[in-house]
Amino acid sequence: MPKENFKALYNQALIDLDEVKSIDGDFFDSLPIAICELDEKGIIKRVSQSFEDLTGFLISEAVNSPINKFFSKKDRIDALLGITRDDKLLRGQNLTLITKGDKEISVNGSFGIKKDKGFIVTLVDVSSVRDIYRDMEDEAKARTRALEESRRALLNILEDTEAAKFQAEEEKKKTNAIFNNFLDGLMMLDEHKKIELINPKAEELLDLKQTDIIGLSLKELGEINEAKALVKILITKKQKKKDEVFREELKLDNKGVILEITSQPIQTGDRVDSTLIILHDITREKFIDTLKSQFVSVAAHQLRTPLSIIKWSLSMLIGGEMGEIAENHKVILEKANQTNERMIHLINDLLNVARIEEGRFIYKPTTVEFTEIIEAIIDSVMPLIEKKKIILTTELHKDIDKVVKVDIEKIRLAAKNLIDNAIRYTPEGGNIHIELVKEDGKLLFSVKDSGIGIPKEQQERVFTKFFRASNAVRMETEGTGLGLFITKNILESHGGTIWFKSQEKKGTTFFFNLPVIL
Repeated sequence: MPKENFKALYNQALIDLDEVKSIDGDFFDSLPIAICELDEKGIIKRVSQSFEDLTGFLISEAVNSPINKFFSKKDRIDALLGITRDDKLLRGQNLTLITKGDKEISVNGSFGIKKDKGFIVTLVDVSSVRDIYRDMEDEAKARTRALEESRRALLNILEDTEAAKFQAEEEKKKTNAIFNNFLDGLMMLDEHKKIELINPKAEELLDLKQTDIIGLSLKELGEINEAKALVKILITKKQKKKDEVFREELKLDNKGVILEITSQPIQTGDRVDSTLIILHDITREKFIDTLKSQFVSVAAHQLRTPLSIIKWSLSMLIGGEMGEIAENHKVILEKANQTNERMIHLINDLLNVARIEEGRFIYKPTTVEFTEIIEAIIDSVMPLIEKKKIILTTELHKDIDKVVKVDIEKIRLAAKNLIDNAIRYTPEGGNIHIELVKEDGKLLFSVKDSGIGIPKEQQERVFTKFFRASNAVRMETEGTGLGLFITKNILESHGGTIWFKSQEKKGTTFFFNLPVIL
């Protein structure tokens, strides 16, 4: 290369370097948050203009001063720098900043390590955060309006294909930026169920690299150890409809993390182009649910003992074991006893729910004659059936004895919940039909009533905790809304299934099946 050309390139490089330094300085000074650059000993080497505005110290006064000079001693800045040196990054530290006028300001500080072993410290005045967020929101709204105006303008200039192409590329970059910086893990499958995209959060959660899995089918992805459990969920949960969304939980044993897996088909018109898989970390929510269940369990146990004593005492009084009592007093005591029984029933339901959520709803399976269980339940509720003048019919096949293995206490509770509900929500003079048959290699039990039915818009919530249909609440004010939740968990723990058919004002039929002994 000629010497003149080399010299020209060198001079241009010096100019470019000065320009970069100028831009860096302008950018550093224009930042809205206070920033300090420290050497490895914690001495300030550079501060932004915002640092001067926040502290009241001139830049010249701050530079070459130790950073801990500007903070309360209780903040232990040297210790924070030591932690940062080990962890590389320390965020969200609540600190007390001392201004030039000895005024204390609450700030939120973050510490990061630099390549030269120095530090970068950012400080945010907590009192001003709200104003910053408001400004950001206003700016976002303004940008949204601007984007909408741009979209309308583009519709009028579609003939300019080059401009439209440029706009599409810009939108793609924005979408990719959102996808890559999303707080949840995201995976995109194309129409052939092959991995099309995966964002950094999903890579982190699954310990996978984008370069290793892009283009793989679900079957091929399932051959990778880290993805086996996820693929099993995605394959076994086959969707019945194109627009169906499903959610399933996945526990990552190696990380102690619980994910909620959501599959969302992405449609263009009537055609499903791709599927979005969302990996949402619900570990904290699960931990809180566990704490709530433990609290309910402890509280219920503490309540059950005094309630049992009250029950025993009332029974003695009503039975005359403590002496004769007046008839009007006996009526009051019987009402108190009934209320106490309802409290005991509620406590038992709460304990069952807590055990279910903690995974302690232990079963003692025994081979049983299921017909006898149902007949015993019917005998126990006959007084109420006769009182309401309900017409009860049964079809209990005798050739199915000892074909199931169940926990007698729990399965009796499940069946009795369904029969009790049928009686409770069937008006006087109504009909109830109970059937027990063997069908398709399974034991099939059903309870059909001519009661109030379940409103269609509320049917999807039937098996959730504390749910009671609006018409049921109007008819029967008392109830916990826990019976069907408990029943569903009992049956699913036995390998069974529960479902129902219902029409408001015409009645409901609940079904459940149980696998038979082969």
